[in-house]
Amino acid sequence: MSIAKPGKIHFQSVENLIGFVIETAKRGEMVKVQTRGSLISDDPLFYTYIDQIASIFLKNVLVNQVFQFLVVIHENLSADLYLNDLPIKVLMMTKRALQKGEIVRSNDIADIKQLSFEGITIRDTDKIIYSFKVGWKFGLFFDLDRGVSLNIAAMEAELGSLFRYLSFQYVYDIIESKPHFELLLKDGWFPFIEIIGAEFKELGEAYKNLPDPQSKVQEVISKFDKMRISRITDKWWNKQLFSDKKSILESGIESYLNNDAKGFIACIKILLTEIEGIIRLHYFNETGKGKDVHISDLMTHIFDKGKIKSGSELSLFLPRAFFHYLKEAIFPQFDLEKGNIALSRHTSSHGIAKAVDYSKIRAVQMILILDQIYFYI
Repeated sequence: MSIAKPGKIHFQSVENLIGFVIETAKRGEMVKVQTRGSLISDDPLFYTYIDQIASIFLKNVLVNQVFQFLVVIHENLSADLYLNDLPIKVLMMTKRALQKGEIVRSNDIADIKQLSFEGITIRDTDKIIYSFKVGWKFGLFFDLDRGVSLNIAAMEAELGSLFRYLSFQYVYDIIESKPHFELLLKDGWFPFIEIIGAEFKELGEAYKNLPDPQSKVQEVISKFDKMRISRITDKWWNKQLFSDKKSILESGIESYLNNDAKGFIACIKILLTEIEGIIRLHYFNETGKGKDVHISDLMTHIFDKGKIKSGSELSLFLPRAFFHYLKEAIFPQFDLEKGNIALSRHTSSHGIAKAVDYSKIRAVQMILILDQIYFYI
């Protein structure tokens, strides 16, 4: 057995793999075969598949030292195995401007679009198997049906999606766990693009594990000082809808930076209306519709914009989850008789929200909502 050294191993001839059987069948019976797929190591099938792949391509390798591998099976059934230090390129969207050569941290990532292999020639006649490690988990992708040409762009997008999921699985776990997500939503929290990374991870864990998460909330809120707020808002003025409202938005931001109760009230009063205003104006600019437009139309519009901009409902933009957030936390109907008057666009504009709800936490959330919309449009 050889050590898993970086580099390429060439196979003169390999089996003509077409996929994995997904149901038991007797001889002569029709059977379903999975020819393409993406799995993570949380899925029991991952181990069924990876063990069989390893028995073919990694049988002379010390697999405990393998943290990623790529198998490219060519049309003539020769194959190349690339081990460990593959030249990987990840296309991502960042939250801030970056200089060439600068280190990129998890907190800098707004979204991940695709993953590709630099310097490795892949043809549309090739079959692909790729497995990689993120943290303490693995991903596996395979595309073995060459009855149709390999769609390389689609493969790179799916690899990016798999890499994104593993890199930010804690975000998706919260969204998929309805009770956990609802706890955060009730207090106005969402995996906003600006706080995805260590901050949202800490918030999620606090709401899951602590009887009172407010100490962690205050710790996160304390980071939103003048420098942090400027870093968020400076980019806003590059977009016309934001720059047209710069004086109004800056008035709300300056009120927040006063760091007192009156400032937080003024900040929220200003920014809550501007959240709706920016969405409504964007809707009008794209559709020409200004009359008989309901809040549901605006929320659907911003969902559509987020999905188009990110290219997927599964991106870190989380457009469907943000639609739900807007519906439940920003634009819900209120009921004065039942006391359902939590701070929202409607309770604030109708003057029935409680003064205590105009907090620093909610002010920060208004800024984060506007920032989310900036990325969407």
